[in-house]
Amino acid sequence: MSRPLTLVILAALASPTFAVDQPAELSRAPIRLDAAQQQAIGLTWGTAERRPVEKVIRTVGRLDFDERRLAQVTLKVSGFIEELYANYTGQPVRKGDPLFTLYSPELLTAQREYLLARETERRLRQSSLPEARVSAASLAGASRERLRLWDLSPQQMRALEESGQARRTLTIYSPIVGVVIEKMAVAGQRVEPGMTLYRIADLSTIWVYGDVYEYELPFVKVGQEASLALTAYPEQRFTARVAYVAPMLDAKTRTAKVRFELPNSPDQLLRPEMYGTVELRVPLGERLVVPRTAVLDSGRRQVVFADGGDGRLVPREVRLGGRFDDAVEVLDGVAAGERVVTSANFLVDSESKLQAAESMMGMMGALGMGHVTMEGARPMQMAGGEQAAPGGAGAGETKQMGDLRVTVFPARETATVGENAIRVRVEDAAGAPVAGAGVSFSYTMDMPGMAIEEARARELGGGVYEGAARFAMGGPWSLVVQIERPGKPPLRERFTLRVAS
Repeated sequence: MSRPLTLVILAALASPTFAVDQPAELSRAPIRLDAAQQQAIGLTWGTAERRPVEKVIRTVGRLDFDERRLAQVTLKVSGFIEELYANYTGQPVRKGDPLFTLYSPELLTAQREYLLARETERRLRQSSLPEARVSAASLAGASRERLRLWDLSPQQMRALEESGQARRTLTIYSPIVGVVIEKMAVAGQRVEPGMTLYRIADLSTIWVYGDVYEYELPFVKVGQEASLALTAYPEQRFTARVAYVAPMLDAKTRTAKVRFELPNSPDQLLRPEMYGTVELRVPLGERLVVPRTAVLDSGRRQVVFADGGDGRLVPREVRLGGRFDDAVEVLDGVAAGERVVTSANFLVDSESKLQAAESMMGMMGALGMGHVTMEGARPMQMAGGEQAAPGGAGAGETKQMGDLRVTVFPARETATVGENAIRVRVEDAAGAPVAGAGVSFSYTMDMPGMAIEEARARELGGGVYEGAARFAMGGPWSLVVQIERPGKPPLRERFTLRVAS
């Protein structure tokens, strides 16, 4: 061993940080496993490859009315409803269909005044006094304009002029084609100007609202196509387009509203207030990717184990880019065509760390420092996340799950073989506890033949949920935590728990 390397090791051991009680990344060393050992632990391989990838954004969609296709029926005169044609909510109507008839003393008087003004204008048309002719024409025009402003249609005005008789009742017609979604009109009811009597919706076009997370917004553009799936019609897929992206975020959920627009089917299968799943696929071109299961992410470092040939597994620290459904983009650390481990990663990682620790202790013995002990050493951390503040049962692995910060830890100081109470602490972005969530987890050991067990957690209060788990052996166990909240898509994340023998 060269003198400079010896001095570096001695300086590191003499440094106060070497024995201080704080978490640190353990070194990894290449290991060798023959074919039988690889088969025994269920080791599988994947390949780093360049291929076209796409970002898939999924969100829960809520169907709603197209606001541009809503109509409200009101009156500009007072009166009484006599005959009701559209007499129930949900009744389909066409544009121009009669809704009801109205008796209005004001309207009846206005019709008579108009007919009288027209007759006066006709009689004075041959008058020798220009002022009389102009005055009569002006009065007739004003009377006609008043009726027009009270929403008499051109056809109704023509019928009035041709018959020369004021109609006792006036028929009110539907302004659009659609469905009656609100009906306040009742036969015999007195109505006043501005009172809403009907709300009619044209369902030929539907809007769909979805919440998209902040980190996904750069991929969402107006005009993009999206797919809508409904549980009511599982065999069908509907094509929508992005019509609007909200310019602001929800401070609590860190999401923005995105509105999709799509035409309804001829038989109007799509109904407002339905829920579905909106899927937006964004092509990102060709990228270098590895399978998602190949990456061990400790929060501070991301590692893959590459095939070194002749049974050697070499740890590689990688720099990651985008994350996709089944793959992760690698910006640096592996080359296209290299084989990487995709299962039994935790066992390989444990062996790699043990190999590195044994090599370090051997080096210290060769230097005559075998008596030195690392008092601040911690138990091995197998793909951990952040460590919570020390404090026995309060410590654990912490990860960011969407807009939540989640910590998983045993109720006792250390998880052991047998029955254990496992706790999940759920906090929002501001660190406040989240109550009323549905929390469950599944757990297994990453090795062949191990079954996946599931447990439901009950709420203890203060954002803490507890469930029971039975561990059959010591070592690293993988826990997948799922959190469900009303009106929001479920969140899932993988954690690692060290179980003592």
